[in-house]
Amino acid sequence: MEASASSMYDVVIIGGGPGGYTCAIKAAELGGNVCLIEKNGLGGTCTQRGCIPTKFLHSMGDLVRKTTLATRYGINAKIELDYKLLKSKMESTVSRLASGIKLLLKSNGVEIIEGEGHIVSKNKVAVNQTVQDTRNIVIATGSYPVCLPNLSFGGDILSTTTLLQLDELPKSVTIIGAGYSGCELASIFNALGSKITLIEAEDHIIPNQIHEIGNALEKYMTLDGISVRTRSRVDKIVNSIVQVNGEKIESEKILVCIGRRPQINDQELDNIGVIFNEKGIIVDDKMRTSEENIYAIGDITGMYELAHVAARQGEVAAENIMGMKDSKMEYRCVPACILTYPEVAFVGKLSGRSGVFPFTASAKANCLGDTRGLIKVYEREGILGGVYIIGSHAGEIIGEAALAINMKLRLADISSTIHPHPTLPESIVEAVKDIYGESIDLPTKNKSKGQKHVH
Repeated sequence: MEASASSMYDVVIIGGGPGGYTCAIKAAELGGNVCLIEKNGLGGTCTQRGCIPTKFLHSMGDLVRKTTLATRYGINAKIELDYKLLKSKMESTVSRLASGIKLLLKSNGVEIIEGEGHIVSKNKVAVNQTVQDTRNIVIATGSYPVCLPNLSFGGDILSTTTLLQLDELPKSVTIIGAGYSGCELASIFNALGSKITLIEAEDHIIPNQIHEIGNALEKYMTLDGISVRTRSRVDKIVNSIVQVNGEKIESEKILVCIGRRPQINDQELDNIGVIFNEKGIIVDDKMRTSEENIYAIGDITGMYELAHVAARQGEVAAENIMGMKDSKMEYRCVPACILTYPEVAFVGKLSGRSGVFPFTASAKANCLGDTRGLIKVYEREGILGGVYIIGSHAGEIIGEAALAINMKLRLADISSTIHPHPTLPESIVEAVKDIYGESIDLPTKNKSKGQKHVH
């Protein structure tokens, strides 16, 4: 191995996903000498193999759906899907965004090294036969998909990564696991034309959220032609046949979507004394590990598998490395969205007194021709505490709810804020008003909830 690089970095970051590249840019903005190491494409799983390719396909699936449904409005069009061309456009979108990340890093003076980083000591990272000296290390190596026990990915058994690498659209896919990714990919490939069976061991899909969200989404999925099987465990898989509860389900491909594990190098962490468990590396609210100059961010911490959380963790780690000791992570208000049809999004605590506004009562939803779903809000002591949205553009709308919850806005603050009409976000106001039966756009029969406290 060659000698160490002559300069001492303020921080070497291992992993160039949303957490890693955000951390690098923030540390550089604060005056740091920064090195970023990435072995498999800037943007990490999110840009290369997760968020971006799936959301591109979601938008294309949405286009197919809208074109198909347009016949009811007198717009007739024939759809012929060229999946190879679609895939190439997806890949070019990924490449363009990855190039944008590289440009951002370069413009901030971040040193980028392509290769696999290994922690040699608390102040040294090896990559490509050289050793980089650093005052701090940030571990941002992400996570990887796991397969069922006694099975491995390969052939017709796909991971979320290999599914997106297919050159042909599969005629049928059995998806095992109905969490965020399973539901998204079921919806997307169903829209593109695959026959989908979605299997979930728990009693409702989206099992980590409240029942009513999963139950509502299951209803819409079923109406769209997806076969949803809850309370169903896989007995065995032989060739392309999945046996579930004694029934045999045959499909061209099988997607195992049961979760991810942190990409941890046990030996390296043991060597430098960093504490971790099977869920991930243990960190404090400054993203610092058990070793003062070693930080960890993103999926490797096992807390949230969300790109936007990783990015914020990256900012916090960078700020602490560069001397902003008051910078801390706050997880009270973390929004999440699931790009199904319709979309699902939620933020805050989904409990307490509630108000509901169905999109059937929304003028904009009616104009869009998509009135499926609703907005439900929850209050605690007169303050907005939680919101979930099932409906068109839910992922775009949830940001307003997240801001309101983060700022601890009172219901009166929200109900008195004038929203443009007709738009979908104005439905948040009506849902808030509905808590006390004061929604202008709901029938009188719904206005019997007692005291009027909104004003």
